[in-house]
Amino acid sequence: MGKDLRGKELGGGLYQRKDKRYSARYTNQYGKRMEFYDFKLSVVKKWLNDARYEDEHGLSGTGEKVTVTEWFEKWIKLYKEGVVKDNTVKNYKSRFENNIKPAIGNLQLNKVKKIQLQTILNNMYEEGYAFGTMVLAQITIHALFAGAVQSEILAKNPANGLKCKQRDVKDSRVLTREEQKVFLEYSRGTMYYNAYALLLQTGLRPGEVGGLKWEDIDFDKRELHITRTLLQDKAKGGFYFGSPKNKKSIRTVPLTDTAIQLLKDQRICNFKLRQRSDNWQKNKEFDNLIFCTINGNPVGQSTFRMMMLRVITRINNDRRAEAEINNTTYVEFEPAHPHTLRHTFATRCIEDGMKPNVLQKILGHASITVTMDLYVHETHEEKHKEIRKLGNVEEIGVKLA
Repeated sequence: MGKDLRGKELGGGLYQRKDKRYSARYTNQYGKRMEFYDFKLSVVKKWLNDARYEDEHGLSGTGEKVTVTEWFEKWIKLYKEGVVKDNTVKNYKSRFENNIKPAIGNLQLNKVKKIQLQTILNNMYEEGYAFGTMVLAQITIHALFAGAVQSEILAKNPANGLKCKQRDVKDSRVLTREEQKVFLEYSRGTMYYNAYALLLQTGLRPGEVGGLKWEDIDFDKRELHITRTLLQDKAKGGFYFGSPKNKKSIRTVPLTDTAIQLLKDQRICNFKLRQRSDNWQKNKEFDNLIFCTINGNPVGQSTFRMMMLRVITRINNDRRAEAEINNTTYVEFEPAHPHTLRHTFATRCIEDGMKPNVLQKILGHASITVTMDLYVHETHEEKHKEIRKLGNVEEIGVKLA
């Protein structure tokens, strides 16, 4: 309780300064210390009561200088953490720190204009960001300001109607049947051959492969169950398990004879690794993983990707040497990553006649549109195969010009 210069109690947050002015102090919901002073005690009391009311009812953004960064920190903590998936929160934080905060973080929330937000996205385009990353930034911006509108801090959302410029986008990489054969030949004997081969047999996401445990495999029914995904975040201490991408990602995937054998081979591999290791990991959460490092630790997506690129480097080194020896043209094996194997699996399934709605369930997509638009690609060889089915065009009544 504050006092005046004569020692009289004035109430919480109030006191009288040596210059005889009365002062009111309080800390708002953003953690910012606010102060107001005047020679009239009644004026100071009214300011304090009004300021506390506005703060309590989410109206302080119209009267106090709440910055975009201050609002983001409150919004992400109260409305996103523990509400949406950890990976979604991570994406929000990443886009804010890398793209939004440097541009408008210090601006007053209620002073931000649409043109400033559109400029953020335009600058990302000029800097060469991938379209998907730009969309994540757009989603973050819109959600951030939508939260301020819902909390009655802003009257309208300045992020409505933002657009992301889109470059000419190449189809996602899919291995041809020959490339698939070559990649498997070169990766055989490497640490993660069984994981790569299993991706080509099941179409799992890399994080789902990393999160597989032996209790997820039913050898009798010849199927595996996806119930978790492996995530990685330094802020959370490293690896941890999260729920699959969407409700339909929690699924059962049938296993081919090849997949069954790969898993049996991996079980033998794990037994040998454990026998040889003097430093096997002791975290029970990661015990019983199907794919792990030489000391039983989880294998993240970055490791799967890096080791896959090493295999491709060996392929290209051999191709380069062979072309030089035989004086032929060097043909590069283009870069690929674990998700390429998921794309390849989906494309092979369609090529071999699998019904799209069945493939959707195996891949764990929420919509069949996603399955057809993003994961199914006609390869060059498949186009030629299909056109040959027409036979001689003159035989079906079409005359050549």
